[in-house]
Amino acid sequence: MRKLRKILLSTIFALTVSTTFFANTAGTQTVTAASGTAVTFKRKVIAYRTGSVYNFVPIGNAADNRRALNLLMEGNEKKVININNNIHIDTYLRPGNNTTINAGKHTITSDKGVIINDPTAASYTNFKNLTISAGIWKMSSSNGLAGTMMRISYASNISINNATVYTNYKGHGIELISCSNVVVNNCTLKAQGKCSKTCVELQIDLSSPTTAPGLYRLSKKLCNGTPCKNITVKNCTIQGARGICANFAGAGNESKYRKARNYHSNITIENCNVTGISAEAIALFNTKSATVKNCRITTKTPKSRNSYSVGLAVAYQKGSAPKATTKTKNVISLTNNTVKGGQQGIFVRSNASKKLGTVIVSGNTVSAKKGKKNAIKVLSAKKVKIAKNKTKKW
Repeated sequence: MRKLRKILLSTIFALTVSTTFFANTAGTQTVTAASGTAVTFKRKVIAYRTGSVYNFVPIGNAADNRRALNLLMEGNEKKVININNNIHIDTYLRPGNNTTINAGKHTITSDKGVIINDPTAASYTNFKNLTISAGIWKMSSSNGLAGTMMRISYASNISINNATVYTNYKGHGIELISCSNVVVNNCTLKAQGKCSKTCVELQIDLSSPTTAPGLYRLSKKLCNGTPCKNITVKNCTIQGARGICANFAGAGNESKYRKARNYHSNITIENCNVTGISAEAIALFNTKSATVKNCRITTKTPKSRNSYSVGLAVAYQKGSAPKATTKTKNVISLTNNTVKGGQQGIFVRSNASKKLGTVIVSGNTVSAKKGKKNAIKVLSAKKVKIAKNKTKKW
């Protein structure tokens, strides 16, 4: 492993390391390590390795903690990083392929974001096989980050489980750009600071200069409009200006990214509690197939904000949409949810050149502040099934 000096230990032993750390409070922490290989960085032990498993040992300085973890995570070999202490890092961790990060009940405090990858090619398989398990991920500032805490792009086979992520209302807790086969399970995403009008806790993005400016700065070739597909969000609690949003490209110079090939597909949101404070709780734009079921969806946005006050919105924006079809690959299914909105509870519409395919709205309890008749509205779909819903004024 680059830049790491390995010290082979010939006998089984236990070693106590006393190290200063700066997470929430300063002090000393004792770590008892099992047998294996001690891995050093700057002449300090940073981990004990058993096979492909590394038990990380904080070394005090935030920048050195980040550098040490990145050294352990780099490369394509399969590896498991166990974070067994509260730690402080100065900026993003950059895991390599085939990495599992186990943070347990510990807090990872950063001065600027926590997880990021920098793709080198516009391919779903450019970065793959990352698992983030548990941990409390937050900023050193109590206002959170007005940016993205976890940004994952051009990636596949990604799992984020049992994690709590804090960010500012103007930022994203998790942003997925041009990703495939992602599961976000049993996570809590919380906004901090003063509420903005439209930013999103969990953002599902395509790659364009406005939706992915960080990628555009890396290389213009990375911003070719690749959408997300096969994204599952389940058993999560999410609160933000918007809770969850599948995004679309801007107007004007970005109209070329509003084609059928730029539409997200197979987005599943299940058993989640999602709240929008100043915009929609869930907004799925330019998404040709999605399932939202068994969720509690609430927007606290005043109905005077019009479309932003919808609880659950699905919309094709202006541009060249996919061909309307009733085949299973082009279905919007909204079932067994409890939805509270302002102008509408559930609103489905195409503003594009073509209608949506099949839209199913069934078994929901839907409330709208604008009245019972406005609880559910489905417009511009080739086939519509609305059945067994309960509607009311909220």
